[in-house]
Amino acid sequence: MKTMLSGKKKLIGTFLSELYSPNIPVLFKSCGFDYFVVDCEHGCFDYGEVAALSAVSKQVRIPMLVRISSNSRDHILKYMDMGVAGLLVPMVSTSDEIRQVVEYAKYEPWGKRGITTKRAHSNYKCDDILAYMEQANQETVVLAQIETAEGLKNIKQIAETVGLDGLIVGPTDLTSDLGIAMQFESKIFRDAVHRIYQHASDAGKLSGMIISNTNVLRDCERLGMQILCWNSELGMLMKGAELGLKELRS
Repeated sequence: MKTMLSGKKKLIGTFLSELYSPNIPVLFKSCGFDYFVVDCEHGCFDYGEVAALSAVSKQVRIPMLVRISSNSRDHILKYMDMGVAGLLVPMVSTSDEIRQVVEYAKYEPWGKRGITTKRAHSNYKCDDILAYMEQANQETVVLAQIETAEGLKNIKQIAETVGLDGLIVGPTDLTSDLGIAMQFESKIFRDAVHRIYQHASDAGKLSGMIISNTNVLRDCERLGMQILCWNSELGMLMKGAELGLKELRS
């Protein structure tokens, strides 16, 4: 993803929330998405399904992130060994929380990721382990999702975490925690988004937003955010069905 960003101002992705087919990465790629996120926080995908999705995404060259449900070592290590492009960490409220994820997801000197090379992440071949570890650290993306008032309060320390690549706004939970649920036009929310963007920028990190509201995403783009995540397979399916039925019944 970082290599892709070197030639673009932004990346537009989407969420895989619930529906499974190993060919979904091909579908997303054909639609023109730059990346996608498999939701293992709210979704019910098992390890085998995520591994299959990761294998196909690598073949068709569309980066796949996983939103994790746990910060545990065994959980994170399995996804990394599958060869996913990176992790989206929900509900990050302190720098200690994201530092633990970096420790499990990245090799020395940034972390303490367990080393095994005959796995999908290295295409089962690694002639120079040290060179591979350095490359993996550079390419693996770890993004902290900011969606709590406490996370907003600690945003500077979170943004400055070594090995963290970016901050992503979780607007629904963040507005709820700030007492302005779903009020995306609120000055409180807009100020919070600007604050997240500014601290990410000051720390030399990426920033972005996950939302189906295209107007909010356009505002994020104008602000300078680079990682935009729009809708999900469920949202697009329902939107397409509603539009088609409306046309047929009118």
